Amino acid sequence: MFEALIVTVSLIMNALLPYWIVRFDLRRLSGERLARAWTDASFLSAVIAFGPISLPIHFAKTRRSLAGFGLGVGLAVLSFAAQGLAAALLGAVFGLD
Repeated sequence: MFEALIVTVSLIMNALLPYWIVRFDLRRLSGERLARAWTDASFLSAVIAFGPISLPIHFAKTRRSLAGFGLGVGLAVLSFAAQGLAAALLGAVFGLD
């Protein structure tokens, strides 16, 4: 039963973390970079379908540089790590391996 909770939390975090990261970034973008960003429908589709994998694409698309792609990869890794940490903590709390 607790396994279902861990999977549910992981699925929710899989969409929420990239959503928050990209929304935070969108508020800080200049007009030119903002014009290259996804539309709302495309943004939500990418985040729901691909989760953290959408981060490198967003940052490369808006920055048009390898540094932007690297930033996206780094944030995707941090997002995956946060999900893993949450799953591990919930597993430890509920005594699961």
